[in-house]
Amino acid sequence: MSPSLAAQNKQWQREDDARTLARAEEIRNTPVRLKGAVKEAKVMAKQSEKEAQSMKKVANKQTPKTRSAPNKKRSRPVTQTNKQTPKTRSAANKRRK
Repeated sequence: MSPSLAAQNKQWQREDDARTLARAEEIRNTPVRLKGAVKEAKVMAKQSEKEAQSMKKVANKQTPKTRSAPNKKRSRPVTQTNKQTPKTRSAANKRRK
């Protein structure tokens, strides 16, 4: 019988953690890699701080009260006199041919 999905996930997590620790140890033992990682971590931290400040600005803004839309000038209703009738449409189509 195969292990349950939860047991498989736990096994995978343990294996992944072991690989992560091995990589971290490898970085700690290589001065050039360690120095580069620390430098990049500082850059990433500054970027995260900028993003956090932007989020704080958004979070602190009050939502504006909604205003009603300005009244638009209404157009004239379509009447029989300003709309094409079937008769005038067919005459216009004949002229195009």
